[in-house]
Amino acid sequence: MRILHTADWHLGARLVERDRLPEHAAFLDWLLETLRSEKIDALLVSGDVFDAANPPQDAVALYFDFLKRLADLKTVKAIITGGNHDSASHLNAPRELLKRFDVHVFGHAGETNVVDLGGAVVAAVPFLRERDLRQATAGETTTAVHEQLRAAIRAHYAAQLAACRDLAQGRPVIAMGHLTVLGATTSDSERDIHIGNLGAVGADIFSGFDYTALGHLHRPQKVAGLETIRYSGSPIPLSFSEAADAKSVVILETQSGGNTAEMGKPQRNPSRNSSLRSSQLCGVELLPIPTTRQILRATVNRATLAADLQTVPAGSWAEITVKLDTPEPDLDRHVRDAAASRFDVLKVLADLPATAPTPWQPTGPALHDLQPRDVFRELLQEKQIEGEELSTVFDELLALREEKSLV
Repeated sequence: MRILHTADWHLGARLVERDRLPEHAAFLDWLLETLRSEKIDALLVSGDVFDAANPPQDAVALYFDFLKRLADLKTVKAIITGGNHDSASHLNAPRELLKRFDVHVFGHAGETNVVDLGGAVVAAVPFLRERDLRQATAGETTTAVHEQLRAAIRAHYAAQLAACRDLAQGRPVIAMGHLTVLGATTSDSERDIHIGNLGAVGADIFSGFDYTALGHLHRPQKVAGLETIRYSGSPIPLSFSEAADAKSVVILETQSGGNTAEMGKPQRNPSRNSSLRSSQLCGVELLPIPTTRQILRATVNRATLAADLQTVPAGSWAEITVKLDTPEPDLDRHVRDAAASRFDVLKVLADLPATAPTPWQPTGPALHDLQPRDVFRELLQEKQIEGEELSTVFDELLALREEKSLV
């Protein structure tokens, strides 16, 4: 069986108020063609289909247009799980209808979310919210919450693995997940998935699964050095910190019943299979996603600004950092004038010597780069308030608000 793993589409996302819908549309067109040309049997989407609980209507329309065209192929089954950005109820609303077209949607966790794809059995685990895992009680310490969350996540995956094995009868078993695994590399565009990232787990909780299709982190990467535990990453860069990332999807080939004779068959890229530890997998391959809009970071010198900006590709969206000797209040305008509309300058930053005074420029990140809890902590620091307990209460209130907005 040939399975394609992707995640973190974030339909409806924007970058410094720029619309990303054309890039997402191009990706979905490419994905459909890839499903056809690569003879894919099943599509796994591991959470964060949308960027917000209430996505814009054009993003919703793009999603349903993709599902309609996917159904028209009549050859690909699909499993879609909810992420921390998704509304579980919004994703689940059409699930019974979509099931008729072999599209299985799991917005929130159940006791067992197991799907039999024929050639493999999948534990379709969406983002596990704290209310899905435990009941909060008064007076709990952060350490206790931490331990309970990790234990509950571990127990949930153990139950899914047992249910998969009962059904699989020797066929490959695959896990889906939307969470942070310790040791993986993050980027600037990810939201803390639990308060203080307490829900981060070790890769060992996926022991027993032949492959784990992860979502949440936007950089494509394997976890703990294992080819069989992977974040597919987002299909487009969602922040400038991802500008240099090579975006891709993962294609895996499974075999049923541990038929090791299959391992001797030629593979399109056998070098990628050298570290596979599961006899149920014939191969794991990364397939690059074509870039439709270049997003980049560039550092230039003020003295050679115009010449340096000539190296920025035309049509790109850029974050420009300018090396200065002294503050320059009109720097933003000068950079945009020098770009001469050849590319779009989305953000301008100044790189000053450490001793240079910068009364005109904030010393920290811009407000739109901060999350609410970061702003609250900055306020406590500014007011010289000892804020550990207040920060904990604020995090709890923020988590409650986020959970209610996703219902």
